[in-house]
Amino acid sequence: MRMRSGPLRLLAASMLAAPMPFTAHAFTAPPEPPPCVPARAGVSAAALGRLAGDAPAHIQRCAVNDLAARGTAAMPVVLAMLRSDRGGPLIGALEVVAAIGPDARAALPLLMAHIRKPPAALNGMYRELYDAVDALGAAARPAIPLLLAKTGDPDHGGYAVYLLGKLGKYDRRVVPHLSAMLIDSMGDTSVLAALATIGKDARGALPAVLGAIDQAKVTGNSRRGAAALNTLMAIGGPGESVPVLTGLIGHPVLGAAAANSLRTLRSTRVNAVPLRID
Repeated sequence: MRMRSGPLRLLAASMLAAPMPFTAHAFTAPPEPPPCVPARAGVSAAALGRLAGDAPAHIQRCAVNDLAARGTAAMPVVLAMLRSDRGGPLIGALEVVAAIGPDARAALPLLMAHIRKPPAALNGMYRELYDAVDALGAAARPAIPLLLAKTGDPDHGGYAVYLLGKLGKYDRRVVPHLSAMLIDSMGDTSVLAALATIGKDARGALPAVLGAIDQAKVTGNSRRGAAALNTLMAIGGPGESVPVLTGLIGHPVLGAAAANSLRTLRSTRVNAVPLRID
C-alpha cells in the first residue's frame, strides 16, 4: 500500500517493527501478530481511518483500536468510512463503532440505512452490521421499528430477533411481536432466546411460551422444549414455572430438561431465602 503522508508512513512502520515469533517447522501454528503500538497523538484520525480500511490485517486491527480509543473525536472519520462503497473501510468502520459503544450513537442513522438496503460492499457480512447496532445499547432504540420489520427477512431475521431481545424492554411492541412469531414457528429457538433475554418484562409472552412447551411435547423436539423451559423460568415466577416443571418430571421428551430446571430453581434465592419446591 502506498503511504502518502509522513505520520502515516511512520505509524505503519512502528506497527510492523515488533519481531515476529519464530516457528520451528512448517506444521506449527501461525505466529501471533505483533502487539499494537498505540499511535502518537500527532497521527490524524484520517490517517488511522485509511489504515483501518486498507492495511494488512494486523495493522488494520491496531488502527481500529486507535480510532476507538479516540471515541467521539473519531466519529467524523468513522461516518465517512460508513459511507464508503468499498468493503475494507465499511467493515473497519463497523468494528470501530462496535468498539466505541454508546458514544458512537451518531452512526445509527447510517447503520439503519445499511440494514434497510445493505451495501454490496458488505457481501452478506451482516453480523458486523448488527454487532455495531448492538454495541450502541439503549441508544439504538430508534432502530426497533426497523428491526421488527426485518424479523421476516430470511437474510436479516435471526440478527433482528437477537437485537430485539436486547432492546425489547424499551418498547412495548416487541414482546407481542415475538409472541406472535413464537406461535407461528415450529422449531426455531431464537425467539425463545430473545424473550429470555428480555426477562421479566416479557411476562406477557407466557401463554405463547407455554404453547411452545406443549408443541415440543407433541413434536418430540427436546431442544426446543428445553429452550422453552429456560424462557419460562426467565420471564415467569415460581408460581408459573414450578407447576409446569413438576408436571413434566418423567416425560419422555422434556423430563430431563424439567429436572435440570427444578435443580436450578432449588439453588436460587428469593428475598435471600432459599426457594423450597418439595
